Amino acid sequence: MATATIDGTAWARAAASPAKAQLKIRPYSLARPRGVFVAAELMLLAVALLQTAWSGHILGAPVLIASCVLFFHINNLDRSIVSSNSPQFWIDLLECTALGFLASAILFHIFPGLVPRVEIALGAALLTGLLPVILRSCLRHLVTHGKFVDQILIVGTGDLPAKLQRALDHGMGRPARNRQMLTLSESPNRRGAVDLAELNELVVRDRISRVVIAELDSQCREKLAVALLDSRLRGLQVGDAVEFYEKFSGKIWVEALNPQWFVYTDGFKGSQAGIRLKRCVDVISALLLILLASPLLVLIAIAIRLESEGPVLFRQVRVGLHGKTFVIYKFRSMRQDAEFHSGPAWAAECDERVTRVGRLLRILRLDEIPQAFNVLKGEMSMVGPRPERPCFVNRLEQEIPFYSLRHYLKPGITGWAQVMYRYGASVEDSYEKLQYDFYYAKHRSFRCDAAILLKTVRTVLFCRGC
Repeated sequence: MATATIDGTAWARAAASPAKAQLKIRPYSLARPRGVFVAAELMLLAVALLQTAWSGHILGAPVLIASCVLFFHINNLDRSIVSSNSPQFWIDLLECTALGFLASAILFHIFPGLVPRVEIALGAALLTGLLPVILRSCLRHLVTHGKFVDQILIVGTGDLPAKLQRALDHGMGRPARNRQMLTLSESPNRRGAVDLAELNELVVRDRISRVVIAELDSQCREKLAVALLDSRLRGLQVGDAVEFYEKFSGKIWVEALNPQWFVYTDGFKGSQAGIRLKRCVDVISALLLILLASPLLVLIAIAIRLESEGPVLFRQVRVGLHGKTFVIYKFRSMRQDAEFHSGPAWAAECDERVTRVGRLLRILRLDEIPQAFNVLKGEMSMVGPRPERPCFVNRLEQEIPFYSLRHYLKPGITGWAQVMYRYGASVEDSYEKLQYDFYYAKHRSFRCDAAILLKTVRTVLFCRGC
């Protein structure tokens, strides 16, 4: 896809000066094969139903395939299927397939009547494994020849258009690069310029399907509206950069936000009934977690005491709902005097202060289990933004815009940022996680929480923790 970026002077400068802002075009490509992926999955389920209809086990193979397909979508395999990062695709494929088989095995154990014949199960497993591989080969070939590729025009008069391009490059797993630029101008005789009045022709010629507005003052926005009126009435999609970035990346672009966005955007819904339902689910989930993990809790406590001196449980003050502080419980994973010399510090991925038992607990996220008691006390939820220490919160609120708004949600044992981003140990990492936290805040629902919990299971089973 060729994405044209209309770039120019800073918004404040353009607003203060009567001079015309320069508008520039930058080519870009973005593959969107999701529709093909979904169609292929539906076809696979139909084949499975036809294959097993005669056997008397009509639901066995479809259950197996549907379980794998569910994890394909939870882990966004359709987004990475045409990525240039081949190793990650294969890792994701193996993990999704393994989780699908595990979920199917649990269902077959609970409902023995669903168990398919061996040859049918093997056939379903083969079809499930081959589908993404065949699709990957076909889609990469088609995308190379311009199929299933969106044509986008990014518009702006500040730095945000270029930053959006870099974000897209990063999301596609490829390095950012400088691109040839043309200038759009209201002066067609200007050297190297394309007439702004010909923007509709550009949209038609390059088959542009969407215009993304990154940053425009009112004057430029009005001129752009006039230039794109014909194309808009013919079906051209026009949207905001924050909305586009959100759909593409699964996070909210904090740098492009202002208070008006929080007030007027859709989402951020939270009814009293929904809050009560979430609380009921939290209590039941916390009790089940404590009950099922109780034998493991004893073993962990013994291992911690055998390796190092100090308490088994680690208590620390964190900032919770509406900025109120509370004491969080965790299994101790560091030396007892970890901050005696250094003072408060973020925990890093390969932190030397972490004990051997603690490192294993962090990898498997088992050190977080005692927080189930925080959930029962109403201080935390099963799913939500991770609570930070007051000393870090004070710093982050000074350096990151809108950081304090994350405290309008109850903190969680796991969250969207935890399953989508690596271990955070800096202001930059906190900034990235805040973008995921805002995405969760906007879209929070029972379905969203369920997806996060399933992603957390994947993180634990495949050791994607610290």
